[in-house]
Amino acid sequence: MTAYVIRRILYAVPIVIGVNLITFALFFFVNTPDDMARAHLGAKRVTEEQISRWKRERGYQFPYFYNDGWSETEVRQVSGEEVPVRLPARRAGEYRLRLEVPSPDKGILEIEIGTDETARIRLHGRTEQERLRIDLSALNQEPIRFSIEPLEGEYHSLEMSFRPSEGAPLAVVRLDFLEDLTPLASLTETIFWKKSIQLLFFQFGVSDDGRNIGEEIRKRIKPSLAVTIPIFLIGLMVNITVAGILAFYRGTYLDFWGVVTCVIMMSVSILFYVIGGQWLLGKTLRLVPVSGYDTGIYAAKFVLLPVVIGIIGGIGNGVRWYRTIYLEEMGKDYVRTARAKGLPESVVLYKHTLKNAMIPILTAVVVAIPFLFIGSLVLESFFAIPGMGSFTLEAIQRQDFAVVQAMVFLGSVLYILGLIMTDISYTLVDPRIRLE
Repeated sequence: MTAYVIRRILYAVPIVIGVNLITFALFFFVNTPDDMARAHLGAKRVTEEQISRWKRERGYQFPYFYNDGWSETEVRQVSGEEVPVRLPARRAGEYRLRLEVPSPDKGILEIEIGTDETARIRLHGRTEQERLRIDLSALNQEPIRFSIEPLEGEYHSLEMSFRPSEGAPLAVVRLDFLEDLTPLASLTETIFWKKSIQLLFFQFGVSDDGRNIGEEIRKRIKPSLAVTIPIFLIGLMVNITVAGILAFYRGTYLDFWGVVTCVIMMSVSILFYVIGGQWLLGKTLRLVPVSGYDTGIYAAKFVLLPVVIGIIGGIGNGVRWYRTIYLEEMGKDYVRTARAKGLPESVVLYKHTLKNAMIPILTAVVVAIPFLFIGSLVLESFFAIPGMGSFTLEAIQRQDFAVVQAMVFLGSVLYILGLIMTDISYTLVDPRIRLE
């Protein structure tokens, strides 16, 4: 069994990497780090300087998968007036200026670059040494390359001045520095490595709003389990019991109307149970709070209503599923043999049929156990329970990629563990099964 479990874990590694890669691609296919910065900053007019600062603070200034060495160090918006910029303690080496003009028009932008006495500038492909005069209407979007050669020490002070002519359009000037990266650093100094690959070592990192994700998970897992574990255990007992009763009275009016009721309950949205339960038990009868959460034993009154709604909302699917399993087993030869021996129908149902139906039951039950830790998105959000589900939903609404990626990774790992637990549980209920 040990060898089987180790082999399954090794098989899971490429699966988890693939899930991370797909999540990464899907997220950044519809979003860019600039879009994420605008969503988090929340201002109507966010400047490029603010966006660049936000990306650098959160590690989104790197390329997605491969770093060619160029890293953005400064961003300035230039429009209508002279903008002097002093950038102290810059390293000597290769630099480039990139200009972005959304709607090139008539206008001239003069860029003057200077250093202190510890370094000198060498412009590449330009006749003028420290002064550039660029016609914006004829801009070809080619970056302006220059190098700074040290005279004393490794660092220098860099000064830039931007003078747009009258009527010149808004221009965004980006200053990049060429890092000397090793082949390994070209892969590690990327967003994918820092935000995705490190999850394989369970380093969840920091959310885009500055919170420690690992600490948030440890803090929020208890409220989630306070809701999901009672729903899981009580719901399992209710579903198996009711399904057994319907199977016991199969073909009768009780079975018929029981199935009809289950279909109706399946057709009703969980939101109906949430709103109805809050109105009836919370506002009208005032038996439980409508929403909120507390610690210790005081949390019981806050989780009671979500637990009741979670159980009721799962009865339709659960009872029909277990009833089908019962009926499938009750048509087999060993059941007819047990009846021929004169055993009561209740003994046949719960001692023989239920025992032999444990394989499909365990498949549904054991796989569901790991997801108890993920929480319920709907219930936690509607009842303001600070659990894992509400944490994930808030991250999706805020476009917080770090949290979303961590939750997807955690869900995939727990699901794989659930599959391994399912295989092991098969050997406990059926001695014919061996893990090889």
